[in-house]
Amino acid sequence: MAAIRIAFVVLDQELRIISSVIRAKDFSEDIHVIDLGSKDDTVSLVEDEEGVTLHNLHPDATVPEVAAALFVEGSDSSILVVRIEDNWKLRDLPVAVNRCRMRYDVDMVFSSPDESEATKNPEELTYSDAPFQSITCSPKGITALAEANPHSKPLDLPQQLNVRVNRNKEPIPVNQRESLATASRFAQLFYWMLESKHPLISFGIPGVVLFTVGYLLSRDVIGTFDEVNSVSLGVALATFVVTIVGLLAIMSSLILYILGKQVKQIQLHYQEWPGE
Repeated sequence: MAAIRIAFVVLDQELRIISSVIRAKDFSEDIHVIDLGSKDDTVSLVEDEEGVTLHNLHPDATVPEVAAALFVEGSDSSILVVRIEDNWKLRDLPVAVNRCRMRYDVDMVFSSPDESEATKNPEELTYSDAPFQSITCSPKGITALAEANPHSKPLDLPQQLNVRVNRNKEPIPVNQRESLATASRFAQLFYWMLESKHPLISFGIPGVVLFTVGYLLSRDVIGTFDEVNSVSLGVALATFVVTIVGLLAIMSSLILYILGKQVKQIQLHYQEWPGE
């Protein structure tokens, strides 16, 4: 398998940069971090990480400038450049690494468009129009990018190069529901209790009845039995169990009633959530 170099472009990502670097070491031994002028501790954290090369560029650095910083004369390894943003996840890294093994000299993905840029064809975007999200380059591709004009388009690269340009699209949110067949027995019971239309009636009324019976029996037990024997102990135990079960049923009815109201509020909130 051909060697690859992985580079992260970051700006104020002190909470994510180390975890990203550690994950990248599973795929490559040559890790680079391009900092765009972070104000937090991103730079100091990278400097303390062994085996990571740090590059400093200005906040408006374009793709050719990033490529020039990563260009190494005579290198035969592919390069993966990833911009760490709020919507980027660590689970996306293996997918990006696999793109390095495809037969593209330059495979560029621009970030999600603003409303003003949404109508533009991604092939018409220049390096300065929109920030990139990820780039994979062959040795020939990184050389061509390093020599490119920041105001030109990726498709203006030499014709002998295999170039692909895409625009990242935000995933459509899908409401995922877990089947009760795969849920635990306790989850099934809890779901059934939440689905009770009237938990105050289903659990509350029996609880009140049992608690009242237990309370009345306790007074009779105290006044009737003068000595402790098997009969008095059995009746006292039964009285205690009935009282506790009634009290738990009352508490469960109140808790289920409150949880049911909260679930309905959450469902209503998501149903009325404005569409994108």
